[in-house]
Amino acid sequence: MARCNPFGYATDAGPKHLMGGLYGPEYAGKMTINRDGVHGVAVCEEPASGRFGLVCPAGHAGPVMPLCQRHAGMIMARMAATCTACVWPPEAIALNDAIDAISGQISRTWDLVAAGRLRDRAADLGRQMDELIGRGVIARRPLRLVEIS
Repeated sequence: MARCNPFGYATDAGPKHLMGGLYGPEYAGKMTINRDGVHGVAVCEEPASGRFGLVCPAGHAGPVMPLCQRHAGMIMARMAATCTACVWPPEAIALNDAIDAISGQISRTWDLVAAGRLRDRAADLGRQMDELIGRGVIARRPLRLVEIS
């Protein structure tokens, strides 16, 4: 069996699926591995006890990971509360990107009237995000860690 690889550092130099793929390895932080690139809190040297994947009730599935029992338990305890694909569907990502873009425009404008209009537009987009939650498009679903043969 392979070595435990909960975050991707053992084989591919870092996580590819932060927040379900919304963020790349550059967002993992600087405290995850030591300078040698081989040791650190994100690197496990234990042998894997199985191959596991996270799945949600809506059918979304994450990558298959070789995990030791300790990391399997840690992932279920700390990282499986919500399926990121369910809470960040494409419609929500588009709205969030638009809100972020407007926030950037607000920070660069000196025109108070224009800034007010931008704030109103961001508030409208926020209400659209709330509507997605109300309609169940954005849904919080827990993940299960399943062993894959």
